[in-house]
Amino acid sequence: MMAEADQYDEIRRRVEKRYKKRQELITHIASYVVANVALWFFFGRDGWVMWVTFGWGIGVVSNIIDYYNKYGPGAQNKEAEIQREIERERARMAGYEKPKNDTHMRLTDDGELEEVPEDEDHWSEKPKHQS
Repeated sequence: MMAEADQYDEIRRRVEKRYKKRQELITHIASYVVANVALWFFFGRDGWVMWVTFGWGIGVVSNIIDYYNKYGPGAQNKEAEIQREIERERARMAGYEKPKNDTHMRLTDDGELEEVPEDEDHWSEKPKHQS
């Protein structure tokens, strides 16, 4: 079992990582907004500014989606969906039990299968080896 200090350190590392990623995302969004406002203010009539804004915007949106799926509600939704699937699989596996084949069958003279009575069941006894 993990010691209390080790558990605290592990939790702290995870929280610090999430905090750092959030700060990086906020910095990325802020630099995108400031830089694009300046570009549009000074070079708004040039067509290339639109491509810079569009291209960089794709990067910002992908960064937001990544954060959402790793640390935000997307991660919680993913975990909830995984737990639902695990429960469905457990229920499916518990509900179906492969039937045991304890009876032996034989082919009759007219080609039909019939159950072998236990007193005639010579397969249930293990053969004895003679030395």
